[in-house]
Amino acid sequence: MNSQLQRQTLDELIHKGRYLYPTDVVNIIERFHSVEGPGVPRAVITAYVDEFIRRLGPRAPFSQDRFARLLDGRVADLDMWLPHTIYEVAPGRVSVFPPTWHRLLAGVHDPAQYVGVIGEDLAAAKGVGTGESLPPVPKQVLIDAMMVLGGLDRRTAGGFIKQARLNGRLVVEPFQNPNASVWLPTPNSGHSKPQQLNRPDRPLPDDPNDTRRDSASIRPKYRR
Repeated sequence: MNSQLQRQTLDELIHKGRYLYPTDVVNIIERFHSVEGPGVPRAVITAYVDEFIRRLGPRAPFSQDRFARLLDGRVADLDMWLPHTIYEVAPGRVSVFPPTWHRLLAGVHDPAQYVGVIGEDLAAAKGVGTGESLPPVPKQVLIDAMMVLGGLDRRTAGGFIKQARLNGRLVVEPFQNPNASVWLPTPNSGHSKPQQLNRPDRPLPDDPNDTRRDSASIRPKYRR
């Protein structure tokens, strides 16, 4: 095994086995392989994929060439988070989170800041207008973002979320469910509703005049 590869990262990749997709590869490496700067260098990804394929042999879900094509096919020219999308955040470096998140949340440990930023993107993707409630943030997305951007492990990130909930700074429902939804409480709401959107409508891809489209209608421009 390449001495620069980290065993936990490789173990996580192998655990996924034949069900591993390019976005999973980048996500796992971002969360478990420490690197300086935003995203993951493509050379690091290639090294892990090579070792992953060597370990799995004929059970591997792709060859090196096919993986490279699949990865390039998921890189989008978009600075708004969408599931199963990869972003180029610096020359030769990619991430499962958009450049804006890296700029605003690098080194941040406060989960409420993450919920605000992520909620803005979810609202833009769903066409939520000014004065409407921000969509809740999936807890798993929040934890993954805190691990990648904040440099935290999963347990520590979960502890920060729990503390913010106990302090009344976040609502987490159902709070013991790993698939819980998380949002910022509104004043005098009894913490029962997501926070309302108080920003100008963000333009959506392809039609900057349409701020009311559902996320299913957004088609990121993937590179060819």
